[in-house]
Amino acid sequence: MKNLTSDRWLDQCLPQTQAALLAQGRSRRYGKGEGIHQIDDPATELFFIRSGAVRFGAVNKEGKALIVRDLTAGHWFGFIGCYGSGIRPNDASALTDTVLVHVPLSAVEVAGKADPLLWRAVSGVLAGYVDHFYKTYENAVFLPLEQRLRVSLAQLCKWQATTTLSISQSELAALLGVTKEAVGVNLNLLKADGQVDLGYRSVRCLWLET
Repeated sequence: MKNLTSDRWLDQCLPQTQAALLAQGRSRRYGKGEGIHQIDDPATELFFIRSGAVRFGAVNKEGKALIVRDLTAGHWFGFIGCYGSGIRPNDASALTDTVLVHVPLSAVEVAGKADPLLWRAVSGVLAGYVDHFYKTYENAVFLPLEQRLRVSLAQLCKWQATTTLSISQSELAALLGVTKEAVGVNLNLLKADGQVDLGYRSVRCLWLET
């Protein structure tokens, strides 16, 4: 079975399955920057992003931030905690004003009994996560920073469905696990090569527009 993305994972299920899940959920609005869950919180529900965007990451004891990824409206999340260790593996917060639907695992169990294809879909999402994090690790080992930055920018553009990202150099550094200065140097290399256009807290990926 192919890997599935967290916005299209229910496509192979019965048409009524997503509606059944959302009908059993509760909606909650989060303000910009508001926390949704923290590392080691119990994982007892999946989340659907009805509107807005969510950032996943972590901060170590020294205060250094790591950004794992961002998800936008239409995506689901919470799979790794719910179907792994039972606790959340990262922090999650609202990037903008965001509305989430909280779907309890008990509702997922009921839906899975009515539509067994749901479990294949969950497996496909988890396989997609494994593939993504393996490629991220592989890139960190084998690719120079300029190429890693380009790959990360392309992935962010894909997730956010745009070629112009609203992101700072500090946020890119947290995503890549390097310094802000290193990101700045390599962004300027990409700019000199005509691959990006830089603005205040923005990066336009020109090579994706050709």
